[in-house]
Amino acid sequence: MIKSVLKLLLALVLCFLLFSFWMSPRLGGLIPLGKDSIDRHIERLTFDTTQTPAYALQYPDRSDREDLRQLRKEYALDSLIKDSKSDFDKIVAIQSWVQSRWKHDGENTPEQSDALYILKEAEKGRRFRCVEYSIVASQCLSALGFKVRGLGLMTKDISDVKWGGGHAVNEVYLQDLKKWVFIDPQYDVITTYQGVPLNAVELQRCIALKQSFDLINPNQTITREAYTQWISPYLYYFYVGINGQSISHWDRVVGNKKQLTLYPVGAEQPRYFQKIMRLNTSHYTHSLKDFYPVL
Repeated sequence: MIKSVLKLLLALVLCFLLFSFWMSPRLGGLIPLGKDSIDRHIERLTFDTTQTPAYALQYPDRSDREDLRQLRKEYALDSLIKDSKSDFDKIVAIQSWVQSRWKHDGENTPEQSDALYILKEAEKGRRFRCVEYSIVASQCLSALGFKVRGLGLMTKDISDVKWGGGHAVNEVYLQDLKKWVFIDPQYDVITTYQGVPLNAVELQRCIALKQSFDLINPNQTITREAYTQWISPYLYYFYVGINGQSISHWDRVVGNKKQLTLYPVGAEQPRYFQKIMRLNTSHYTHSLKDFYPVL
């Protein structure tokens, strides 16, 4: 009887270890497995426009949410945009303000992932990651009635590198243009081509085709040339949450599909994020219409 119990326990431990390695080959970063640097080769990416209704993305007005009302009032967001002549100008003003709140630190993760908490901690001198710039910009713009989404970017070799393979930005919907606009709050960057704001895929196309786009960067954090070189590798996989759903640890264990990832025709679906966690919570599409709905 005791031997049978011990065998069962041993089998359970072995299954747990195998499952842990399957979910995270680096066991959450304990094992130094993977490439040290990302591939910086720039490719011309191809997508299609076949629409899949099952992936319908919805972006309701969240400005009446209690925490966003508090954020709008406590940080006087309306005063930041009072001189803006257009929605685009408002986006530029809010992003520049967010970028100025703290210095970037790629390792520091806040205890709470909401704008009010992050801003108050920043006032104490704490620094945060690109993820927090994205969260704060998203919630500030949402508080003002914009339809905005967090946009995750990943390099082509995201499954093979140890670090530096992902970046967090935002896209905001401009009603007058009927299109999504890429913004990078960490750098206070918005890009345009021939006067029209670009989304993330359009920016990648401009870079790949060596088209001269313009960089709007009021806080003067980076030059166009330096930003082009830095952002280019990250514009390969693009992912968003479906209808504002968050990803829990349990979702990752069971593989609940709460994200939508746009990936190029001919590319492989990524298996891991820097070998730290299995990427199993996303639907995948090649379709620009799936990823960029007209609202």
